[in-house]
Amino acid sequence: MENKKPIGIIGAMAVEVKELIAHMEESGREEIAGLVFHRGILDGVDCVVAQCSPGKVNSAVCAQIMISTYHPRLVINIGVAGGVGVGIGDLVIASALVQHDFDSTPLGDPLGNITICRGEGEESFIMLESDKQAAAVLLEEAGSIYGGAHMGVIATGDTFVADREKNRWLGATFGAKAVEMEGASTAQACYMNGVPFAVLRAISDNANDDSPVDFPTFARESADKSARLLARALPRL
Repeated sequence: MENKKPIGIIGAMAVEVKELIAHMEESGREEIAGLVFHRGILDGVDCVVAQCSPGKVNSAVCAQIMISTYHPRLVINIGVAGGVGVGIGDLVIASALVQHDFDSTPLGDPLGNITICRGEGEESFIMLESDKQAAAVLLEEAGSIYGGAHMGVIATGDTFVADREKNRWLGATFGAKAVEMEGASTAQACYMNGVPFAVLRAISDNANDDSPVDFPTFARESADKSARLLARALPRL
């Protein structure tokens, strides 16, 4: 049998990964920098699953450790997000990701511009594109199972968005369909290492003034949707 590298799966909260870990035929686990990496077979596919905790730094650290230790062929960041012009319970698969809170405009840069080292030089970008094949599979399966599936930009920042004006601004400025706290930073770690990535979000709230009330109610159900979708998609990735 072909010895493929594993698929890495990262979620910020326990609710976002616990169903996956529970259904995994676990062959081992390892704690690195306080993060626990679960290795095993999930839906017939070799996977490594980890919870990173919320925020851009946490997710980037988790992704880098996962890449350096397990050498995944694809990293999928899953979880819940606030919707921007989409419905609660819908699924959003990232076509591209942006860090909406990265602002070096006083230096003459466009909003969201990220600069990284490339050897002795530098590279700048605003959006990072997801792996097209993985995103297409996730979108197809999401549409088949649930119907309410969207492909679009996901905006990431170190703040829980619970403001109607901010929600509208994210849509108008970046064309975002969802907002969360880990996707673009996970994507950047993958991009810098040359590892394909995909980001999947189930919409748990409307990222507006009602968000603090909505979130606890819908987070578990939305996370379960992601887990059921992966059960269909993983064998195709």
